[in-house]
Amino acid sequence: MVNDCLAAALQRGASDIHIQPRSGRWEVAFRINGVLHPYETFETSDHSDPVSRLMALAALPSYRAGVPQEGPLRWHDGTDQVHEMRLGVFPTVHGNRAVIRIMGDCQSLRRIDGLGFEAAALERLQTVCQARDGWLLVAGPAGSGKTTTLYACLSYIAETGFRRSVLTIEDPIESVIDSISQSQLQPSSGMTLASAMRAAVRQDAEVLLVSEIRDVDTAEAVLAASMTGHLCFSSIHAGSIGATLRRLVQMKLPIYAIQSGLRGILCQRLLRETCPECPPPADSPGNTDCPRCHGTGYQGRVPIAQMLCFDGSAAGQVVFDALAGGRSAMEIDAIAAGAGIDSLHDQAARLVDEGRTGMNEVFRVLGRRR
Repeated sequence: MVNDCLAAALQRGASDIHIQPRSGRWEVAFRINGVLHPYETFETSDHSDPVSRLMALAALPSYRAGVPQEGPLRWHDGTDQVHEMRLGVFPTVHGNRAVIRIMGDCQSLRRIDGLGFEAAALERLQTVCQARDGWLLVAGPAGSGKTTTLYACLSYIAETGFRRSVLTIEDPIESVIDSISQSQLQPSSGMTLASAMRAAVRQDAEVLLVSEIRDVDTAEAVLAASMTGHLCFSSIHAGSIGATLRRLVQMKLPIYAIQSGLRGILCQRLLRETCPECPPPADSPGNTDCPRCHGTGYQGRVPIAQMLCFDGSAAGQVVFDALAGGRSAMEIDAIAAGAGIDSLHDQAARLVDEGRTGMNEVFRVLGRRR
């Protein structure tokens, strides 16, 4: 069962595999292009447990079955190729469920110009990457491509112009990039975020990545580094430019410090792209025999992104004035749009007009326009 599920997921281009225990059965689903699709159902057996098998492959201790666990998983597909994955195990009433993240290795997504951003956002992003200090926050919900964008930025910095020392602090490392130095947090052995940040500065690092802003201490540490000659990159779970700024304020970061250290916010989403082999419209089911989309009507994804730079531009200044004035996230977003920053809905509407995606897909990702 395990080998069949892993092979089928790779063949379909899935990003995640869900193996969930139910009463008397196992349900398997694949996340493909951001949407969860049922794959197969297996009857349970007293003599075998697929999650236990996965835990053994990932070298996770079986005696800790009642607590959540995570670990790297390397799977040989029967050829010379080895696939890097990450296993997460979580206890439920029917037993442990497993979610496997398949680490992508697409070299085109290691380049900023291969991400698919519109020209204006791409130019602003490259400008930030060429800076020598400050902080770029990439915002969006889970599965919106934040880590892919951050890795592309670091690859761009490490491989173009003057070579700079790039160091990451991640939890977990989602993909290995040879041209930069990556580190994995290990709190149980003393490798905490605080200790890693202190040591990273002494490593003569010019560019720092802290993979995700999860709490006040992390935000304070990265903001301090951005104001002391380091170019910093992070992701944050927030729905818009305004929501990102309001989250930083809620973390008790002073507005004047945010304005001094923050160089830009990139807010992005991923929309499924219409399958070129299936007939339109994209909102109808695709050809069930299609080898590219497997009947979904979509193949691949295209990003939409708002990029706001705080480099003295008029748009950045009016947004910070709104933040200092206590405006809500929704009001800040409206002010950014009025200053010339295209909304995500406007960008999605252009893709619909071009036939690259469908209205149902836009509603699934963005909801209704407010």
